[in-house]
Amino acid sequence: MNHIEQAVIDWQSDAQGHLVPTSPIFDDVYFSKAGGLDETHHVFLAGNDLPNRFANLPSGSRFVIAETGFGTGLNFLATCLLWQQTAPKDAHLHFISTEKFPLSKSDLSTALFTWRNDDTSVWIDALLDNYPLPMMGCHRLHISEQITLDLWYGDAKQSLTTLLETQTMLGRTGGVMAWFLDGFNPSKNSDLWSDELFELIAKLCHHQATLATFTAAGFVRRGLMAAGFLVKKTKGFGFKREMLTATIHQDTPSSLTQQHPKHIAIVGAGISGVMLADALAKRGHHITLIDQNPPMSGASGNPRALFAPKLSLIQTAHQHLSTVGFLYAWRVYRHLNTDQSVFEETGVIDFLLPSQKSAQKRAEQIAPYPDELIHQIDTHLYPTADIVCHVPMGGLLSPANIYQAIKKQPNIHFVQTAIHHINTDDQQAHLVSQTHHITADHVVICAGFLSDTLSDELFVCRKIRGQLSWVAMNDEHHQLPSTPIKYDGYCGQFHEDNQTHLLFGASFVRNSTDDGVYDEEHQFNQDKLTHALPEIAKQISHQPLFGKAGIRAQTPDYHPIVGMIGDDDKRYAMYGMGSKGFCFAPLCSQILADIITGGILPIDAELLKKISPNRPRLQTPLTAD
Repeated sequence: MNHIEQAVIDWQSDAQGHLVPTSPIFDDVYFSKAGGLDETHHVFLAGNDLPNRFANLPSGSRFVIAETGFGTGLNFLATCLLWQQTAPKDAHLHFISTEKFPLSKSDLSTALFTWRNDDTSVWIDALLDNYPLPMMGCHRLHISEQITLDLWYGDAKQSLTTLLETQTMLGRTGGVMAWFLDGFNPSKNSDLWSDELFELIAKLCHHQATLATFTAAGFVRRGLMAAGFLVKKTKGFGFKREMLTATIHQDTPSSLTQQHPKHIAIVGAGISGVMLADALAKRGHHITLIDQNPPMSGASGNPRALFAPKLSLIQTAHQHLSTVGFLYAWRVYRHLNTDQSVFEETGVIDFLLPSQKSAQKRAEQIAPYPDELIHQIDTHLYPTADIVCHVPMGGLLSPANIYQAIKKQPNIHFVQTAIHHINTDDQQAHLVSQTHHITADHVVICAGFLSDTLSDELFVCRKIRGQLSWVAMNDEHHQLPSTPIKYDGYCGQFHEDNQTHLLFGASFVRNSTDDGVYDEEHQFNQDKLTHALPEIAKQISHQPLFGKAGIRAQTPDYHPIVGMIGDDDKRYAMYGMGSKGFCFAPLCSQILADIITGGILPIDAELLKKISPNRPRLQTPLTAD
């Protein structure tokens, strides 16, 4: 997920006085001066017979479109409008697009202003609100409850190769039902019209896929035919005499079939189970969420949780779960704020400590990232740190409110009971407790450090006890930081019951499942706070301390376990988040929901390997140290 080059835009006026974006690099316009939306309707929507196909979709079905060349998003905008007008209200559109030179958010806003009206504004605003940072890799954007956009930044061939690799790893073929071959003129942007790209497109097709493009260039037609498409010329738009449409010629049906609503049981109602329930319920499935304790208690039940990334070298960021997980989760938590007060986007001050590297090396590591994600600031206010960064997108989460926001979905049902046995037969999964016998089409174990007790095939994680401390500030003249601070621990203020509190911690005790609250760990947390932020620590030195302990499940490679258990497609697992559950769980939930329901994944294939339950690192049990 490298920081990639954004598009250079020149602005010209068309005959109606509208600003038209052009690329000086490719010497071409982004949309037709004869009418961009009209061109999209003629070439891509009508060219793929989408008005008719959308209108005749079965209830609850999924339709997948892929595009080469996102540009200004005009094709996507037109597709959203058509989907809203014609598709069943409970159907889901998955739109996948690639872009090597994304527009800046400012340029995108200017370009789309031309098309603003009462019908389009809601879609334009949703796209701009979710528009991602210029970092290579896939950015999953939820434009509405029914429309998901996977925006892949980077070379199209590389992005589609990654899509194919993840499909292959899961033993799947096909999936894309309609293709938009867009981009600049083939004579000016040959990389986007290569035979290698056409072959990738063919391999990613559903067996009934269609394709449309504005060009009728001979080498494009021949390349598509060589890749297995049945190609024909049709009338072009505006001044273009001809364009191409195509269907794929495949004898083998796609392995991705339409999913009917299923009943899925999730064992564990911490952040993993709750976010997975949300992801699956929004796909139309019926969810029974099960826990022996109330939702968002346990390790997920602290008064507040710090939300900030731990970044890698930018060259490998697209394969780094903490980075891609943070970027996706940020959009999710902001969206949940419309229902509950979930995310206080205060920013986070980060001392960037967990590293053996020098301050200079750490500064060089974060320098290539967009400033909107992280940037270095002056250390004079923090004399104990040798480097200080600001993470503008970070902040504090209210865990209890996350569940309050997602439980409003009518197809999520919570059962408080302790499951002690799970088995499956040819038809269903069976979950047994002392008071319940629950049957479901699938079961997902999200029970944290207890997950392995529900299946002998699951890895036994290390148990890490973490106690968090907080004080209620009775002195109205306190001077607490308005921004959470991450050091060798973290602290942050929050407001509850008309009172200000300071939260800090947490302890780290290996191989302990004791969830009591102890004075020695309060002292441990205070000592860390005193070392990092002595002036803040002085203000709480005589205040009564409150606390909560949770048990984290940690794998030896610090990656969670996400996927099918063995070869039983009725049993899945998602656990082992360690201390990063709030960062990892939203994206991991999308990944697992796509695995269960046959969707196309929004991650690099290497990252999928890192979280697999069958990865080599989990073949050796942990020692007791």
